[in-house]
Amino acid sequence: MAKASRAARIKAALDVAYGTRGLSKMAADAGISKQLLSFIVAGDREVTDDVYRKIAEALLLEADRQRAAANKIDHIAGRMLAELEE
Repeated sequence: MAKASRAARIKAALDVAYGTRGLSKMAADAGISKQLLSFIVAGDREVTDDVYRKIAEALLLEADRQRAAANKIDHIAGRMLAELEE
């Protein structure tokens, strides 16, 4: 039962962090094959502790990347609004 919920968590995280078409990127970031990740998401392969850890670490790195991008976007948008107020 716990293994099935692992696959569900991976699928949910994949959609949120990488989008519905981000399977290849997540697999590459985690250092696993696209085929393995596809099998996991489809529920056709059990998730080992090692793979689960690799995916979790990749998600943390992706979250850091997205936070950095959001900070840059905030800065750019702030400058754009400041220009309009000049």
